[in-house]
Amino acid sequence: MSEASRLNVAELAMRGECWRTTLPVGAFPRLSKVVADGEVRVALRFHVAGERVRVEGECRLATRIRCLRCLRKEGVDVVAEVGFFVVANEAEAEALMPEFDAVVASESALATELIEDDLLLSVPEIACADRDACRHAPPALAFGRDPEASPFAALRGLRAERSGGQ
Repeated sequence: MSEASRLNVAELAMRGECWRTTLPVGAFPRLSKVVADGEVRVALRFHVAGERVRVEGECRLATRIRCLRCLRKEGVDVVAEVGFFVVANEAEAEALMPEFDAVVASESALATELIEDDLLLSVPEIACADRDACRHAPPALAFGRDPEASPFAALRGLRAERSGGQ
């Protein structure tokens, strides 16, 4: 991790600065285990709200995740809206929640630590937008929608033959 991604959040907030960069998915320890690849485009605005540092912005990631229905990697666009206060300890964070989000960090923090949770929460659970319309889903996964596609259709046919023949 380069020192360029370590931010002095207090100084940035006092100057009301915006911070923009692109970070590789590999820079995020937990996110890199969830998505295949890509780069995160980050745009954050730092300012002072009351006596606290406030961070707002957006993170965008075009990546691929495995569809749990067809097991293929599909392209998804992940957009994380970021908005939180930077606080010094857990007690301050608990005092703000649930009304406001808070991130516990010192005066200087890694950019990845500030935004990784928001990115993880924004990754869709399934890659295919409509689970039932997954274009690559095997036909066997269609059971339940079409009575003729049921694995028990053949048994119903045998049962009908037996009861009709007796």
